[in-house]
Amino acid sequence: MTINTTLTKRPALHKGEVGFFPDNPMSQDDIAVFAMYAETMHAIRTERNLQALKFLWGLVHKTADNTDYFLDKDDAMDSLKIKVGYSKSVYDPHTREMEVRPKSLKHISDEQLRLLTERMMDVICAEIIPGMEKNTLRKEIEEMTGVTSVSEE
Repeated sequence: MTINTTLTKRPALHKGEVGFFPDNPMSQDDIAVFAMYAETMHAIRTERNLQALKFLWGLVHKTADNTDYFLDKDDAMDSLKIKVGYSKSVYDPHTREMEVRPKSLKHISDEQLRLLTERMMDVICAEIIPGMEKNTLRKEIEEMTGVTSVSEE
C-alpha cells in the first residue's frame, strides 16, 4: 500500500512527538535540499526487503561520493545496474534506436536483490575503486547504514 501525503521538514516540537526523520547520511542528503519548515509531498510505503535496499543504496551512495565517475547516487545506481546487466533493451521512438535502460528495483525479489548487490560490489572493487577489498567495503556500508548485508561468501 502506498500513501501520498504532505510532510513538513522541521525539528520535533514536543517531547515524544512522532515524525519522519532521516536516520542515515543518504537520507540526510536527500532532504538537505529542502528548506526548514518547507512542506513537501511524500509517497510512503513499506518494502518487504527494505533493509537489503537500504544496504544497496548505501553502497551506491558511498561509491558516488568517493569517485568522480558519477554525478550523484541516482546516476551511479543507473550506471551500475547497466554495468552488471540489470537492464533491458528498449526501443526509443524518437531516435529510432534500441537503447539499454536500467530496470526498476520496485518488484525485485530478495534473491535477485542479493545477487545484484554482490555483482555491484564485485564491479566496484574490481573496476571503480581498484584495490578496495570487498569485505572492507561491506563493513563500511554496514557501519554507515546500520544494516548487515546478506551474502553467501
